[in-house]
Amino acid sequence: MCLASMNNCCWKSSGGCRPLASQWVGWFAVSLWILSVSLVAGQGTGGEKGSLDLNEETKGLYIGCFKERVDIYDALVYAGNADSCVDICERAYFRYAVLSSSKCACSKEFDQASRLDQAICHMRCKRNKAQFCGGVDSQSYYATGVKVSGPPTNLSIGNITETTMLLHWSDPAQPSYLTRFVIRANVLKTFATSPLSQSLEWGVGDHERHLHLLNLHPGTLYNITVSSMCDETNCGTAAIEAETLIGKPDPLPGEPVILERNGTTMKVSVPEAINNNGPVTFYRLVVMIINDEFQLEFDEALLGSYNRSVDNGVPYYVTAQFPYQSQFLIGDGKIRGGYYNAPLPPDSHIHVSLGIVSDYKGIKTVAYATATHKQHSNRLTDSNATDDDQTSVVALSVACVIFGLLLIASFVVYGYLRFKTGNRPQRLSDNHELTLQGPMVEVENNGYVPDSKLKENFRDQLSLALDDLDSSQKFARNAVRLNIDHILAQGSFGDVMSGKLQANAENLDCQVHVISDDIESQDQAVLLKELNQMIRLMPHEKFLTFYGVSASADWVYLIFELPPVLLKKRLVEARIPPSVDSARFSAISEEMILQWIYDISVAMEYLETNKAVHKKLCSYCVYVTNTNQIKLSIFGPPRLADHEKQIDISRWMAPEVLRFQHHSTKSDVWSYACLAWECCTLGATLYANITSQDLLPRMKNGLRPEQPAFIFNDLYQLFLNCWQIEPSERPDFEEVAFNVRQALTSPRHCLSYDRLDNILIPYYLPLLELKN
Repeated sequence: MCLASMNNCCWKSSGGCRPLASQWVGWFAVSLWILSVSLVAGQGTGGEKGSLDLNEETKGLYIGCFKERVDIYDALVYAGNADSCVDICERAYFRYAVLSSSKCACSKEFDQASRLDQAICHMRCKRNKAQFCGGVDSQSYYATGVKVSGPPTNLSIGNITETTMLLHWSDPAQPSYLTRFVIRANVLKTFATSPLSQSLEWGVGDHERHLHLLNLHPGTLYNITVSSMCDETNCGTAAIEAETLIGKPDPLPGEPVILERNGTTMKVSVPEAINNNGPVTFYRLVVMIINDEFQLEFDEALLGSYNRSVDNGVPYYVTAQFPYQSQFLIGDGKIRGGYYNAPLPPDSHIHVSLGIVSDYKGIKTVAYATATHKQHSNRLTDSNATDDDQTSVVALSVACVIFGLLLIASFVVYGYLRFKTGNRPQRLSDNHELTLQGPMVEVENNGYVPDSKLKENFRDQLSLALDDLDSSQKFARNAVRLNIDHILAQGSFGDVMSGKLQANAENLDCQVHVISDDIESQDQAVLLKELNQMIRLMPHEKFLTFYGVSASADWVYLIFELPPVLLKKRLVEARIPPSVDSARFSAISEEMILQWIYDISVAMEYLETNKAVHKKLCSYCVYVTNTNQIKLSIFGPPRLADHEKQIDISRWMAPEVLRFQHHSTKSDVWSYACLAWECCTLGATLYANITSQDLLPRMKNGLRPEQPAFIFNDLYQLFLNCWQIEPSERPDFEEVAFNVRQALTSPRHCLSYDRLDNILIPYYLPLLELKN
């Protein structure tokens, strides 16, 4: 016991006697510090795996002392203080920085069960003595303040084709904050001369880790980014570059022009080619020896060198391959690019076809133009006809001079005679006015109007409707090139063909409605009504662009945009067969399907607002652009099916239309729900087990398209609301668009294309959709 003053009391130890007062003061200060740190660290208690409230985890906040984990040392770095380690882990999107001496590691969470007393983490950081850096077999945890998921990791590309590729990625550092992914493909480099869409975009749910990128352009380098989205915030983006394979050259090369034929040789002019799907590496010339039996088309499988053509017994061969040159001499007997340029048979009828070779990164593609007789009519010179042509020119010039002199002389004589006879008095005529000497017959007008008058009246009204168009929408006939072999649709107004439109220095793909001369009188009125309505509604971003008209006294062409893919075709092609090892049965995401359904509802809402009725809404009237945008056709008949047969749209029609032909906005709502169901089922056929003749009685008895297991109740209930038998009970398109927009906020709660054991996709039966 200490009997003296406190200052004289001591504690015996191996180091001697220490004053008790100073020792107690030190112990008291340490105890207070431990208590305060424990209170702060105690906020994280309450679970096996823990973290503080995210809003309280400010950057640099000390979390506590924990048992050492060696599994987090995979990406070990060294830091002299907690601030440096926190910065490192923050950049890597980790929530916690972990220190043990100078060793810095990062972690997504901490194990609450491994929390230790703070006194164990007594080691001070080397570069900041106010901070703790763990202890023996222990680690100090600090918050980084990270509140986002971070970018996806391990991006990779596979299965690359001309227009598609498969993108894979792994979880971001903090997947718990993730709501969805947004994928974009931006063009970095392309061979295309025409403008491409610079950015394609897809959206998928937070559970997806791969996506088939569709509708890419051949031979194009893309910068592909995958962004992690935390609600509407971009929480990190990763990028990778990938290039599609080159495609078959497009457009086809032009036709060579025969300049001169001299026995066994022929000089041709070679037009310079462009290729939107790859480089133009070489040009090829194909010689075709024409006789009565040979057709102009050749089989590319049998096409080869001159010697091979002799072996195969075919009258065509590749005579030369060369880099571009404007003229080429065929038949000189030399080797040109590995092909024997054989002399031509004398007195033979020769056609020449031009091919272009695209060779890039080990992929080679070739495309050939079709040779016609026009290449002979364009011949510039002929060695056998030069003298005759010169003689003809001289004779024609002399004739023109003589004719001019005679014309001048006739004017002089005419003027002289007028001058001499101008003042001579005129004799009065002895002729009397003729009068009718018999009774007149009055013809009664019974209201009959000849067909010619009706046609003239129709054409006048049609011209009046087209006169209001802007001058930029009126095209000359030579600006429109029709593909008469490709009929897209057939209707009561005439045929719809594919074609090309030359406008503003661009060669645009288009569809041309050729207005027939023999339209029935009742169809004429319908045409005028629909045409005026269409012009009034245009333009709209969700409708096919109306380019304009080419019209004369003999023809009327209505010209519209032609997107590359019909919605029906896109849906059916998105089905992934069971034979493919895939966790999904659709190559299109749920979000994309719902986005298309929403876009269609917006377009129909616009029609409803303008008191217009579509009448023919189905998947054969809807197109998908290269940027996955929806385009509706609001004029003319639906597209023909692949079998070039007309579509029976009765499967999309409301009962009142089938029975009374009563079209209204409410009947469009019924058709819209059928189209939306078709989108969700990837192009399945409506009422696949029922013929069109049985539809109306079965609908009246409650028949509706089935609910597959992958269409959930909320979305299917929206369809059922649109399929009410009483039109007045169906929602309007404003309500429909609102409900679909709500569904877009959580696509996976409405639709799921995961391949499960009980999932069956409704059948697509194309023959049932055709007219008998």
